[in-house]
Amino acid sequence: MTDGCSCIYVGEPDYGPEFFSATEPKARKAHACGECGRQIQPGERYEYVCGKWDGDMLTYKTCVDCLSIRNAFFCEAYTFGDIWSRVRDHFSEGASLKPECVVELTPAAAAKLRVVVDALGLRGL
Repeated sequence: MTDGCSCIYVGEPDYGPEFFSATEPKARKAHACGECGRQIQPGERYEYVCGKWDGDMLTYKTCVDCLSIRNAFFCEAYTFGDIWSRVRDHFSEGASLKPECVVELTPAAAAKLRVVVDALGLRGL
């Protein structure tokens, strides 16, 4: 995360995984991103997380665009599937968006963030 970027704090989760593994494979078939819903196409890299939470084996797939948002803005914990609602809440509550923070994002992530910021009537991109 860039120094001085807005930090999205989720707080400590109620429970963490008993165990998990995270990799960034290249997709062999199409997958849906668990954050934004876009199709991860064959040949694209994505984050694949598999683990055991609250007694259940779960998997999560995150596209590189949403992963770049998470890496740039989430400072501690995060909840899978909740990144974009947290981003909307964060900026609607008055957090400022600094242009230097956007350089860490993929071009598609910056475009998605611009849509959120514009929909909120904010300036910053």
